[in-house]
Amino acid sequence: MNDAVVITEAEPFSQPGPRIVWVNKIFYERNGYSPEEVIGNTPRMLQGPGTDRATLDRVREAMTQWRPIRAELLNYRKDGTSYWNEFEIVPVANEQGWFTHWVSVQRDTTERKQMEERVHQLAFYDPLTHLPNRRLMNDRLSQALAASKRSGRHGALIFLDLDNFKLVNDSHGHDVGDALLCQVAAQLKKCVRETDTVSRFGGDEFVILLSDLFADQATSLKRASVIAEKIRSALTQAYALTISQNGQAEHLIEHQCSASLGVVMFCGQQASVSDLLKWADTAMYQAKNAGRNAIRFYQAKGQV
Repeated sequence: MNDAVVITEAEPFSQPGPRIVWVNKIFYERNGYSPEEVIGNTPRMLQGPGTDRATLDRVREAMTQWRPIRAELLNYRKDGTSYWNEFEIVPVANEQGWFTHWVSVQRDTTERKQMEERVHQLAFYDPLTHLPNRRLMNDRLSQALAASKRSGRHGALIFLDLDNFKLVNDSHGHDVGDALLCQVAAQLKKCVRETDTVSRFGGDEFVILLSDLFADQATSLKRASVIAEKIRSALTQAYALTISQNGQAEHLIEHQCSASLGVVMFCGQQASVSDLLKWADTAMYQAKNAGRNAIRFYQAKGQV
């Protein structure tokens, strides 16, 4: 079989845990330990910094009730490398019905987890900048609206478009334009909190979600204004871009960039995700029409 098998004593549940009395050859090969290192030790020898505490607690609760349990954990080999381990643990009783051992069958599911992560990445993240894409932003904005309605705290949505980005592609090629977009993405992430979301909608359009600001409207508006200005100012820096055309040697150029930003505030109002995006986009075009490299807030009934 390709699965590892581990047999332990039934107890104790407290530290250091049930002792291992037998494992099969696959266990040794997968984890890199010798029999002397395994027998008498506990399965906790496979745990490490990335092993999920909540899952361990769920496993322990099932074992204290003598129930079978199936779970998946990040485990660690002797050399420190990690792998995903899907396992099922069942109690084994003797003829008198007294539970004497646990038997665990373990399967390496790392390849499946990696495939799931790749599928998730393709579905929810922009392949160029690795920022959340439109689909994930819509989901997070929907969650932010629901949270705002519960808490009474304001949020803000910023729609950003780079000024004259087409000239970069036309003059230097799409590879250089892509490099600029990646630098812009990195710069945007520096301007906001870890709890905020920076997304790329496509082309040179980015959307930033500032959630969970303040309950006070004026304070929230001021905070959103400060962050928007921080973004606008940060994007005006000179970007170093590598140019290589017609077989010539690569050389660096400095490209000066700017952006137009549209901002819309929200606080639990009955606005939809599409409404907020439309309003932020409208404000962004107002900034474009005002001469670019500017910020405009959406003004409408019910809006700040």
